[in-house]
Amino acid sequence: MSESRGKIIKAIIKTRQDVGTLGKGAVNPHGNYKYVSIDRYYEVVSNAASKNGLTWIIRESNLTLQPTAGRTGMIEATYVVDLYHESGEAMLEFSRLSILHPVQGAQTVGSAMSYVDKIFMRQAFSVATGEEDADATNPADLDITTAPKANPVPKEPPKPSTDASKVEEIFQAFLPGAKTEEDLKNFWTENTDALDQIKKADPDAYKRVVDAFKIRKQQLKG
Repeated sequence: MSESRGKIIKAIIKTRQDVGTLGKGAVNPHGNYKYVSIDRYYEVVSNAASKNGLTWIIRESNLTLQPTAGRTGMIEATYVVDLYHESGEAMLEFSRLSILHPVQGAQTVGSAMSYVDKIFMRQAFSVATGEEDADATNPADLDITTAPKANPVPKEPPKPSTDASKVEEIFQAFLPGAKTEEDLKNFWTENTDALDQIKKADPDAYKRVVDAFKIRKQQLKG
């Protein structure tokens, strides 16, 4: 291990020790669920990192528009995180994160970068938020038998196809744009035919879709 990496890694470990657990102080007014806001991450995690001589720069390395994905279109972006120590030493490309993010007008890029910043802090400093992991979620918690509400989420629900992978892609593209747990329930119940198709044609793909729904549900909670 180089001297520069040694200083940075020691600072990461110290930051992890200092951060502790973040409480869910913010409430989503639409889904009525609690989550840890980006401001809370900056207040606790970023400040702890600064005290230990760490800072970072997030830079976009790739961005493409998927105009037909989700309700408003999506951006698919990859970001690189360069980590710096107060000594002047650095670990360039310390982390590389790829995301799908819904198009939200002028706020799209800023919102995407804030989300990446939050994911990076949680990953790099092992931030505990008090939520269960995705594997602890029972698929029944999605309540997929709930009757669909008016104005279902997808504008264009998946159509029957002989290629299960393409139908799976549609589901995977939708999930990052789901704003509430109710969105997930509605999307599931509105597209049971497509889900049955995936399940029959490719059980592994069906399992990936179910796992993706559970992961998104946990993200909406946290």
